[in-house]
Amino acid sequence: VINSKESNKSNFFAAFKGTNVDGHDFVKESIANGSPFALVERPVEYPHILVNNVLESLTKLAKFNRAHLPNLKVIGITGSQGKTTTKDFLAHLLNVSGNTVAPIASLNNELGVPLLLLQCDETSKYCIVEMGARHKGDIAHLCEIAHPNIGVVLVVGQAHLGEFGSIESIAQTKQELIDNFPADGLAVLGNYDSYTPKMADGKSLRVITFGENTGCEVRAADVEIKEGRANFDLVTKDGRASVALQLLGAQQIANALAAAAVATELGMGIDAIA
Repeated sequence: VINSKESNKSNFFAAFKGTNVDGHDFVKESIANGSPFALVERPVEYPHILVNNVLESLTKLAKFNRAHLPNLKVIGITGSQGKTTTKDFLAHLLNVSGNTVAPIASLNNELGVPLLLLQCDETSKYCIVEMGARHKGDIAHLCEIAHPNIGVVLVVGQAHLGEFGSIESIAQTKQELIDNFPADGLAVLGNYDSYTPKMADGKSLRVITFGENTGCEVRAADVEIKEGRANFDLVTKDGRASVALQLLGAQQIANALAAAAVATELGMGIDAIA
């Protein structure tokens, strides 16, 4: 943990030096709350492991943990919008069939992803990883840590256009999730822009598309908006079932379809998903 208030006997405290707050000043509190030791970059008077760089050390630990959990299915989710909602939908679905680790907050960067993977153990069946990016190479780096089996790209939009300079550059960054995939991986691609459906072209990956047109393997049909909430028929390889979303906005359809596509491929029945 990186908040000393969350320290207890089952975790350790990682002391980060931020712009305004230095975690080393909170090692005493973390030990008092039960953490057996702290990971630190300078010596303290309490039980600690001294390292050159706390973030690099957490990253190495996360990679080690991932490598020793070969049966863990990791689902990576990226896109210009909808990542957190899709993560929440999918966590709700997958918890039915097994212990699912997913971020409570939006742990989607070079610190959040290692913290998330370090929550996984032999009892974990699924881990859902949000993958955000501010620069090219960010998602590739997260893939090196998480080694996802399934990659979901929701949509390429104009969020962070200022950082990337062009929508083409944003698309290339999102595609890093698909480019850093094992040959037996599954790409789940949205059909809401001109870039995402083509991200697996020329690759040997399995591909599932989702959207609202008839060419998608997982789609929404007969969409109606009732009191601001989407109602539609979910159509998959397993048939057709009615869905009534509880969240406001038609934009939630895409997020629900992405979660449904992953759950379908992991063996969940359409009625349970609906």
